Amino acid sequence: MIGERKQGMRSAVSQQTAVAVVYVAAVFLSTMDTTIVNVALPAIGRAFSVRSTAVDSVSIAYLVSLAVFVPASGWLGDRFGGKRTLLTAVAVFTIASQLCGTASSLGELVLFRVLQGAGGGMLASVGMAMLLRAYHRKRASGCPPCSPWRSGSPRRSAPCSVGCW
Repeated sequence: MIGERKQGMRSAVSQQTAVAVVYVAAVFLSTMDTTIVNVALPAIGRAFSVRSTAVDSVSIAYLVSLAVFVPASGWLGDRFGGKRTLLTAVAVFTIASQLCGTASSLGELVLFRVLQGAGGGMLASVGMAMLLRAYHRKRASGCPPCSPWRSGSPRRSAPCSVGCW
């Protein structure tokens, strides 16, 4: 019985670690992708022989798609499950990134950036929800007695400098 309990605790810890690592890596890639394209916009404009004002649509398409899919991902996570939605988001983001590298025109690049934004938008919010679910029990039981999450009263937590986050 005790051996089974230890094995169960190990798998819970490894699942928490796996969720945290996947989430941090995915959000890092999504954030890096947002900023790295801004640096490359002049080179993209020269490669496609378009004006610099037309190349801005590459960044705008990604950011708009990102903003649209952040709220939609909550519904997708509830409907299909967090793990499935997160893995789909990673796959969509990765495939769209590869397609961006093979784009032969500005229109293709914008389309692929919209797909990339869809994957990136789902990554952040679904990953954060999975982190909350993975660490919720640990955090709730590890709160100090002066924490408002444990005591039920925010006034009792005022002298306490350690929260349960």
